[in-house]
Amino acid sequence: MCRWFAYIGEEPTLLEDVLIKPKHSIVKQIDVHFLPDLHVTYDPHHHRRMLSSGVASDDHPPNHFTNIDGFGIGYYTGVAAEFNDDNVNRPCVYRNIRPPLNDLNLASLCAHTSTKCVFAHLRAGTPIVETNNHPFVFGRYMFMHNGVVANFLKIKVKLLQKLSAKAYGNIFGTTDTEHVAALFFTHLGDDWDTELTIDQLKQAMIKTLQNILALIEECTKDNNEEPLNSSLNFCVTDSCHLLAIRFSSLDKCEPPSLYYSTKAGPTLNRKFPDHPDGKEVRKNSIQPTESHGKHVIVASEPNTYKSQDWHVVPPNSFVLVNKDLNVVIEKIKL
Repeated sequence: MCRWFAYIGEEPTLLEDVLIKPKHSIVKQIDVHFLPDLHVTYDPHHHRRMLSSGVASDDHPPNHFTNIDGFGIGYYTGVAAEFNDDNVNRPCVYRNIRPPLNDLNLASLCAHTSTKCVFAHLRAGTPIVETNNHPFVFGRYMFMHNGVVANFLKIKVKLLQKLSAKAYGNIFGTTDTEHVAALFFTHLGDDWDTELTIDQLKQAMIKTLQNILALIEECTKDNNEEPLNSSLNFCVTDSCHLLAIRFSSLDKCEPPSLYYSTKAGPTLNRKFPDHPDGKEVRKNSIQPTESHGKHVIVASEPNTYKSQDWHVVPPNSFVLVNKDLNVVIEKIKL
């Protein structure tokens, strides 16, 4: 499975502080993982690892999923909007197929860039080319995914037939994610530069899920096959709103891990006293913790030592973050 991390907030965050430095940062989630309140077990019948309720930590051997097939980050600075006539805040994206810990360009970029909204994604999957690295950009929006669309190659042609011409023309890679993203933005409409409401994003996601599940069900019946699980942990943002889902198509299957936090921001910011690894309080911090701005983090795994600051997103649920950075966890109803 892939890993992803999303931050949105009033407080600018240095990319190095959230993506590089912490012991459990996303660039280190290649083969070591931290899953509080979830337990990884092995299912010998299906030859796969399964998540269930329980307690796990980075010292627990079964947590070793490997993610080495590409890395991408997308973030907003507002700089282009200052220079362009349309004044639209579109994201900057950096992608590489090199392991992120060996990427000196990424390290330099993160050490000198701050943002109020960032997506980061560590990929597991083929083909290994930069155009397949998340996040994917549609106008002012970014989209990323952890999981897999069951029978994607079998439903791909019919999925393509549902896309608008504009969404189809925005596909540059071969992943199931980018095609699903194109379907989502087809439902959102062709104007990807206008700020929409969190409810409009939610309705587009519901229609996307309905379409995908219907295509998979049709394919399964046509081929007289047993249904396969689709794990669909999607995340989308326009820098003002954020929508994420933790979803599995089969009730018997736990979706991939997903957490959210509204408290971890100061711990991930060197301007504030705490440290993401629980080390000695930063002596050179210049701001009190309580002065940190409102924020929301949604991630495949926590990247701070304070597990109490993180909450597991319930299976088959939305994480809805509106423009005021208020968070609603809501069951997905299809």
